[in-house]
Amino acid sequence: MTASAISIESVTKSFQRETVLRDIELEVEDGEFCVVLGPSGCGKSTLLKCIAGLIESDDGTISLDGRDTAGMSVQERNLGYVFQEFEETLFPHKTVAENIAFGLEQGEQERSPDEIEETIDDILALLAIEETRDDLPGSLSGGQQQRVELARQLSRECPIMLFDDPLADLDYKLQKRMELEMRSLHADLGSTFLYITHNQDQALKLADKLVVMNHGRIEQIGTPESVYHNPQTAFVCRFVGDSNALVTEGVPTDVGDGVVEVETEIGPITATAQNGAEKETGIVIVRPEVVSLDAADCDVTFTGVLEGKTYTGETTEFALSLEGLDRDFYVVVPNNPDIGAIGDSIELGWNVDDALYFDKLSVTDTVTTSDLLDE
Repeated sequence: MTASAISIESVTKSFQRETVLRDIELEVEDGEFCVVLGPSGCGKSTLLKCIAGLIESDDGTISLDGRDTAGMSVQERNLGYVFQEFEETLFPHKTVAENIAFGLEQGEQERSPDEIEETIDDILALLAIEETRDDLPGSLSGGQQQRVELARQLSRECPIMLFDDPLADLDYKLQKRMELEMRSLHADLGSTFLYITHNQDQALKLADKLVVMNHGRIEQIGTPESVYHNPQTAFVCRFVGDSNALVTEGVPTDVGDGVVEVETEIGPITATAQNGAEKETGIVIVRPEVVSLDAADCDVTFTGVLEGKTYTGETTEFALSLEGLDRDFYVVVPNNPDIGAIGDSIELGWNVDDALYFDKLSVTDTVTTSDLLDE
């Protein structure tokens, strides 16, 4: 059996009295684009640093291509590592070509001067920044500097690349362009990419395998499609994509086929049980895009009052108030339909399969319904 590119078993890490990684188990296969997604402070950067050897885990094992990394130096791990603060990793007094050459000259593989020049030309062409070859980093735009740092790391031809939220500080349009380039680079190079971010949209676009973390634990692992459409905890459902959350009261009534009836803030609702139906307090989650404003054929129907409208180009988001709910309930529909004026009563509804009931809020005991309402 071929070893995974990255194998993490029971890894734990604490700083003083705070545990930031708790029994992490993860396999990243050779050539996979794995994205670790989670809120700030969930432990994803610490995990990346443990893999890179920048910090040492307290317990557990980390293997790279079947090699246990215990006692292995950063250099021996032969990893590419792209930081978020890319401006600080470039040498300001070296040209772009000299920055890339430095990484090649420090690597394990010996290259002649001609081979180094050829590699520099190839990687600059791959990233479409040939014109920056003789420029200093300070004269480049943020996007160009990011590409130079990518070039410096990719030119080393490491089989495993680690990315610490490298697009976080770029403007919106540049982020979108770089997301496309990251997928293209991965396809061209065939390396294993492990990429961490707090950006849900970016994670869904980039990942072959998506890992959701929270409070130092892994909440769920799967394809972007499976995580989005079949979340295993309420935290995952709330954090990955937009959603409406309704707090429940009392133990749900099982009506068969995985469906329950439960009392919520806006009245009784029939919903699909995702991970059990035994606790007295849970949460029902309904994504805005599954709510219909043509409620005639819906399993569950309510009347709301139109409070606001946001047009985004491809879709329109409507904010409605529902009786008993102290926060807006959101509906997202294609285009820009005319459903009425602010203050009008609106009929809305959804089907049982689209309302997900959770009595397991998270894999941790620290998450409450109040936390999820703030997501």
